[in-house]
Amino acid sequence: MPSSDSVLKTSEETYEYICTSCAEDDLIKEAVKYCVECQRYCCQDCINIHRRIPVTKDHSFLDNSSVKSQGQSRSLPAIPTKQCSKHVGMIMYMYCKNHDVVCCYTCAVEDHRSCQDMVSVSDNIDQLYRQTDTSKTSSDIDRGIDDMNGEKNNTDALLQQLRDSKEAAIKTANDFRIEMEQLLRKLEEASVNEIENEYKKLETQLLDNKKKYGDLIDDLKNLKQLLVQASGNIAQQFVCSKLAQQYINTMDTGNISSSNIRYAEVLFRPCDELKTSIESKTKLGTTSAMLSRYDDLYKVTKTCKMAVQSWGDRFDCSITGSCIIDDTVLFTDSSNNKLMRYDILSSSLIDYCSTPRDPRGTCRVGDKEVAVACESVVQFLSVEDKLALSRSLEMKHESYGIAYSNDKLYITDQAKSLYMYDMSGNILKTVTSDNSGQPLFKCSNHVTFNDKKDRLFVGDDKKGLVCFNAECDYIETITDPDVRPDGVCVDSYGNVIIANYHSSTILQCGRDGQKLGVIVNEANCPNHPRSVCIHTRLQRMFVSSCGNTVWVYHLCGK
Repeated sequence: MPSSDSVLKTSEETYEYICTSCAEDDLIKEAVKYCVECQRYCCQDCINIHRRIPVTKDHSFLDNSSVKSQGQSRSLPAIPTKQCSKHVGMIMYMYCKNHDVVCCYTCAVEDHRSCQDMVSVSDNIDQLYRQTDTSKTSSDIDRGIDDMNGEKNNTDALLQQLRDSKEAAIKTANDFRIEMEQLLRKLEEASVNEIENEYKKLETQLLDNKKKYGDLIDDLKNLKQLLVQASGNIAQQFVCSKLAQQYINTMDTGNISSSNIRYAEVLFRPCDELKTSIESKTKLGTTSAMLSRYDDLYKVTKTCKMAVQSWGDRFDCSITGSCIIDDTVLFTDSSNNKLMRYDILSSSLIDYCSTPRDPRGTCRVGDKEVAVACESVVQFLSVEDKLALSRSLEMKHESYGIAYSNDKLYITDQAKSLYMYDMSGNILKTVTSDNSGQPLFKCSNHVTFNDKKDRLFVGDDKKGLVCFNAECDYIETITDPDVRPDGVCVDSYGNVIIANYHSSTILQCGRDGQKLGVIVNEANCPNHPRSVCIHTRLQRMFVSSCGNTVWVYHLCGK
């Protein structure tokens, strides 16, 4: 039964304030105080219960006389309820117009003594709330959460790249050790230890950053929750909004931001002089760990020439296409109608296979299969053991460049078209012009995808680098006069490497296709290069042209 000082809701007795909790149980009891944290009116019985429960015993209560009536006794009062984070138990009920911040009385005394425009939030809430865009604050919080989630996801990707590069660096060290046999065993251990140590340093830095992103996200979510909970209490909304804006404005991610870092890696670079001075060395090579921007330019440390003409070839080679398969490189020879496979480290021929007439571009289409554009045929070959012909697709046009992604083939005709096929040979799309009807190509050459498979690049040695999305929708053409590619490829970081046919140069472009700089100038490049491919982990770049040699460039990292 209700106590003597309470009545059922049907009673005619009224109070200026009623207990919120009792009213929910169909009881009308006079509220004597207001709980700041719960944002509820409380009768004396409910106050006593508050005092006995550990999680609520320290809640702050306001007398009814401190509550400004809003006309409806059961409505939330227009008073701030947020406690100051600096001064325990102090309510942030003051607003400094000079600094546009809310604060408690102690903050006002300590930090805003000289400020002329200090006002009470409760006394001026109608005017202050009209001047505050709560919805904008909510949007800013959402945007901050999205930004931090983006930073966190980018850091996850960097951590994965770091792990992959660590494994790649260790494998490079192991491959180099094989040549040196027993003398290299102790040196290998030292190098692997250094890789692990450098990896750990960088991993710790990234994990710390990731935790900071998580903490920032949690803080923003808490601010968002406070803003939602304050619905109906315009004063609390104002305070929460100002606190959120203050937090967002002072949130500093500059020292931990990963958005300007393209990748994280540990690099291991073998020492070329090691064979002649092995006894004086303490490690297999040099190890470095870095957070590098994606637009760092490759540098050439050594240039070699690889002989590719085989015994029995009727003509001089014309290497028009190439691609990387694991630690090997494939070359198409359009003069002798064959596909050749070479070991990258030893530059030795592994095997070769005859192809249909005039093989040009080639690309990987699976773990153990490649496709070769051969005149008006796309020829598939197995690369599991020996190179071996498998199925083929007939084209109704010339085939030159070829790329693969998501069970689709992208083929150029070295003329004015780009075609998208399914793996059964059905044409899904033909692209010749932009949205205004203007021709996109004069000579559509080799084609490649970026590392994320969401942008397709087609080299045109007369118009530039033509860019599409994965559905062959035209994006833009890079018309820089220095960008006139025949051959194009992409490294594992998304950099586009182009072989300029007319200027005989090799350029590096960013993942958006914009020029970053020259890797190989005309004096150190084969004449009229036709194809280029790069092995990022082994840091080897292969550039081919007409003739019996392929130029091999040893690169140093970025």
